[in-house]
Amino acid sequence: MQAILMLLLTLKVGPEALPSAPVRFVVDGPLAACSVLEVRSQDGNLVGYAQRDGKEFVFIAPALEASQEATYTLTEAKDYPVRVLLSMVDHKIDVRVDGALFTSYNYQPDQPKPYLYPVIIGDGLHLTRAYPMENVETEGEKVRDHVHHTSWWVAYGEVNESNFWMAQGDHGQQKPREILEVVSGPVFGKFRAVNDWNRPDGVREIQEEREYIFYAQESSDRLTDMRVTFSAVDHDIVFHDTKEGGICSLRMNPLIDEEHGNGRMANSEGKATEAECWGKPASWCDYSGNLNGQNVGIAVLDHPANLRHPSRWHIRAYGLYTANPFGLKAFGEQESGDYSLPKGQDLNFNYRVLMHLGNTEEARIGSQYSAYATPPSAAVKVK
Repeated sequence: MQAILMLLLTLKVGPEALPSAPVRFVVDGPLAACSVLEVRSQDGNLVGYAQRDGKEFVFIAPALEASQEATYTLTEAKDYPVRVLLSMVDHKIDVRVDGALFTSYNYQPDQPKPYLYPVIIGDGLHLTRAYPMENVETEGEKVRDHVHHTSWWVAYGEVNESNFWMAQGDHGQQKPREILEVVSGPVFGKFRAVNDWNRPDGVREIQEEREYIFYAQESSDRLTDMRVTFSAVDHDIVFHDTKEGGICSLRMNPLIDEEHGNGRMANSEGKATEAECWGKPASWCDYSGNLNGQNVGIAVLDHPANLRHPSRWHIRAYGLYTANPFGLKAFGEQESGDYSLPKGQDLNFNYRVLMHLGNTEEARIGSQYSAYATPPSAAVKVK
């Protein structure tokens, strides 16, 4: 029997038009073993590539209209550009998209926790605060507070009796254990890292694995999917109710926060300002402002399968910005947000983070969330 060397991919959109975004699909037969597939329109023009990620392929679908059906041919890619390049050296993973540095994962073993810094889009626009990694003159002394706010990070304040939020005093440490995987490619680059969250006495409280997938897009925006998995390897775990934490945590560049700059926060419920957004449930939040004459922002999208979706948000006028699924009473609710994770069990969180040009409306954050929560259906068949 002759091998199948060409397949058809059909994407179907629901009642809402969707922006360009990643789509995942499964391929059977000989092409399933390929690392990369060419994706072409029905008239033969190259649309892009689909890159294998485990048992699935990932394709950055173009913007699609409501109820649109789009069909593409899939063939093995013999040659392709590496648009997202990850390089690892000296406890740091640099992430470059089309040759430009987007961010770096810093996991030096002597620091309280790993973090991503810098975070750069467009023509050298830095979206997160430089302090405490660097003292940047444009930020000034007034924003050199909260040394535990390290650009873009994962942390939580009360895990059993240990504090993994602070970086001073009696605090725990996220100790890097292993980098499991580093991938570069034409559609995405990614890495997976394992960290031991150790108590102040050095004993492990909980194990955490995080995965970041960085996508190549046609715009200057930078789209990242992140997954955080907590594993109760050694004993039962309780995540206690506190505002001091965030599974996806950011500190905005002060030039685009509400207090020190011209920033504006917004959420999926149509709310704005700290008074309306702090501690409130929302499927997404966006924090945007004007930096060097360019509207820019960061949107964090809470996956609908996450615990207690829609998340509460520890989002402040001074620039702190976190998704906190465990804080309930801390944000004014009646019930406790304490969450127990028995020994031997895992807890997963997924977020999409969009570093974007434009303000909330211009970047179509609501539609970006729809593309994340309800992407086009994908079907593959023999041509």
